[in-house]
Amino acid sequence: MLVVQKYVANLLSAAFWEEQDIEMIHLQVPPKKEHWDLCFALFEFMKQYKLPPHELGNKVLSQFSSSWDTSLIDSLTLTWPYINIKLQKTYYNQVFKTYFKEKKYYLRSKSKKEVIIVDYIGANVWKPLHIWHMCTPLQGQVCINLMRKLWHKVIGDSHIWDWGIIFWKLIVAYERYGSETKLQADAVDHLFDLYVRISSDSEKEEDLEVQFREAFKKLSEGDSRYVELWKKFTTSSIDTMNILLSRIFVIPDYNIWESFYEWLNLPKLEDYPDLKYNMKDIVIELIEKWIASKNEDNSVGVVFPEESKLSSCILQKRDGTHGYLASDLACIKYRAINWNPSRILYFVDVRQQLHFKQAFEIAKKAWWVNDETLLHHAFNGFISLKDGAMSTRKWRIIKLWVLFDEALERAKSIIREKRNDISEEEMNILAEKVWIWAIKYGYLKKSRELDSVFDWGEFMTFDGNSWPYIQYAYVRAKKILSQSNIDINTIMDIKDFIFSEDIEVQLIQKLLAFPDTIADIEIHYNFHQLCLYTYELTKLFSTFYAELSILNEQNDIILYSRLSILQCFTEIIEESFSILGIELPLEM
Repeated sequence: MLVVQKYVANLLSAAFWEEQDIEMIHLQVPPKKEHWDLCFALFEFMKQYKLPPHELGNKVLSQFSSSWDTSLIDSLTLTWPYINIKLQKTYYNQVFKTYFKEKKYYLRSKSKKEVIIVDYIGANVWKPLHIWHMCTPLQGQVCINLMRKLWHKVIGDSHIWDWGIIFWKLIVAYERYGSETKLQADAVDHLFDLYVRISSDSEKEEDLEVQFREAFKKLSEGDSRYVELWKKFTTSSIDTMNILLSRIFVIPDYNIWESFYEWLNLPKLEDYPDLKYNMKDIVIELIEKWIASKNEDNSVGVVFPEESKLSSCILQKRDGTHGYLASDLACIKYRAINWNPSRILYFVDVRQQLHFKQAFEIAKKAWWVNDETLLHHAFNGFISLKDGAMSTRKWRIIKLWVLFDEALERAKSIIREKRNDISEEEMNILAEKVWIWAIKYGYLKKSRELDSVFDWGEFMTFDGNSWPYIQYAYVRAKKILSQSNIDINTIMDIKDFIFSEDIEVQLIQKLLAFPDTIADIEIHYNFHQLCLYTYELTKLFSTFYAELSILNEQNDIILYSRLSILQCFTEIIEESFSILGIELPLEM
């Protein structure tokens, strides 16, 4: 595209008798890709040269038609307000040869490596993971995988929620009717049962509220027994979470809990930097900088300028305790001081949009991060069940481990229907991979910003934009490469490729689009576009396979050229699914 961009810019220079800035030429893929390869708009030139649309378009075409390089451009047409460019098929021979031989589709280091922090998962120590917890872990982990592919330094933090009155309730509940055996067997389920039970009791026993606050006071003061309980609850919950999420290859680097930012002298559970500024320090600093103000009732809040269109918020309550906002502000400063990131990305659901807008605005005003640091909330929509919305209060949800186990059984059923020659051991191995593909691809292929409905029929499908469709094409391409018995180095040594069929050019165009697709995803975090890209690429490959002879081709140059397409196709699929965190076995 850069070659064509420069060439078009030079032609425009000649057309208008003056030097033309190449940066002003914005080439794009036209809507009707079957007719043209590239196009550019004339709007910007209308302003500059003050010519009527038709006159300007004809002037450009006239200049081009008398001087364009016929080895590069096949035809040009005017479809107001665009100049459409059709490239010569032979041009793709050279372009693809360079792309293929230099492996330009491999994702390599950029000139500027960044430090990027990904805040995701957001589990509670007391609450079992459920289907909602499939969203942010999958999105966040794909982001981490992609950024590392691009050679950025990435830190993934699960940001565990372990504070507030809920936690104090758990301490009292555990002392009343907790079980060490049950805690060791399944900490999260036991803690959730304790929470439900103590919440019910607190509606009947008024003095329990006093006990909750006494428990918090003791924990804050470092009571050895309460600190030990906190450590048990937190570590066991983190372990349970990580074991479950590792089944879908979600592995955070750190699990820094919210109470860490209170600085209560609780023991660190992992090796990450010490805290220098806690929530109290943050509130004091914001007051001193005239960003926050203390009210008569001892609460501390922030009132935003009217032009920001943000509602006011509370950092500190009347009793001196802090909420999520103070915690996240302390977290931002902690990350800025210790890692100096260029981006902090929050994969948290859509309900927290206002919260993060407030937090980002305050952090920028306080100069904890500079203007070049990106604070971004990559929110996701809701998942609901087919018969209505889920509710954690009513416990109308699908627990994540139940979802995983049922997906495994459904995968086994699908395999049994399609294969009667597979052993039980082979089937178990394959089924474990199949359900992971189904769950991950079924969710990631949808825009994260949209609400979605969880439907087993859609997730476990073999039709349309699904993992089996891509998997079958990938396996087919790998088998053809294997059956050719031609070493890849032999293909690499070919002086020139020959691509003369329309489907070859269309498939090459899509292969060439991989780096640009990744570049867009890196900026917008629209991971469903990677699924869409691999699906569209696979559809073109399937047409290529159906229409053209490959192994029976008698012309060696054409044979090697088509094998090079297969090799590039398989490597791009491998690269894409590596980012998605999905394995690609060589059989189904």
